[in-house]
Amino acid sequence: MKSTNPKLIILLVLVIAFVGYLKISNPHKKYSQQAFWVSATVDDVYAIPSEALLPGNKNGPVLLWASTTTTNPEVIAALVSRGANINEQDTGMIFSGTPLSAAAGFNTNPLIIDELIKLGAEINKVVGTQDKTPLIIAAEINPESSIVERLINNGADTAYRDLTGRNALEQAIRFGNESVLHVLKTHTQ
Repeated sequence: MKSTNPKLIILLVLVIAFVGYLKISNPHKKYSQQAFWVSATVDDVYAIPSEALLPGNKNGPVLLWASTTTTNPEVIAALVSRGANINEQDTGMIFSGTPLSAAAGFNTNPLIIDELIKLGAEINKVVGTQDKTPLIIAAEINPESSIVERLINNGADTAYRDLTGRNALEQAIRFGNESVLHVLKTHTQ
């Protein structure tokens, strides 16, 4: 019978130690993951340690991740009441999203859009390397037309052009997001 190579055992121990270090050094990671927010309640929001809500969370802003997934506007309101910054941007070099831009891209509940704007989210805040607004992001990737409609009804600029030179309608066409075209055609000149 062969013996195990001692280098492999040392490597395994080092990997286990590294994983343990990551968990210890970053105990709040779960709050910056979409999986947590799928079923999170207002009570869950009040159980989050205050330090996880501070700006500069190395996993990204908690409210940003919550807004992509939660369907409960009360969760958004509770996060803001606990001190989450409604316009905090992710520190990512490419996207640098805000809670509203994240919700515009990925959430399907228009009430989340309404709540974020009611709480002070900047409707036309540009993000990312292509200077996209939440409306352009929704036009590109969110098939839920009610999200686009709520953004427009709350004052999103339909004429704004990102760095590609296209507005939301043109981006919806380019990305093949057929389900939002009617709303955009109705509101774009």
